Amino acid sequence: MLSENEQRRLAEIESSLSGDDPGFVHRFDRRTFDGRRRLRRWIAVLVAICGAIGAIVGLAPRPHVAVVVLAMCSIGVAAGIYTWRPAEKR
Repeated sequence: MLSENEQRRLAEIESSLSGDDPGFVHRFDRRTFDGRRRLRRWIAVLVAICGAIGAIVGLAPRPHVAVVVLAMCSIGVAAGIYTWRPAEKR
């Protein structure tokens, strides 16, 4: 736990920072950050599931190499979406 003096000083730093650079504070706001991350992860999961289904369908009765390659690429895209982080603005 922080002491009262440390909590007061931290509150002063937060208010000073939000007054000086509100864009910076908004970028690190937990609600904004978590909401975007959660949405990106859901999109990545859906793309990966579609890719896996596509690979299975592509290998079913008559193998279609193009369908399997496309499905595997979509799984790679899903991994990229899942791990993507926005570039820092300067």
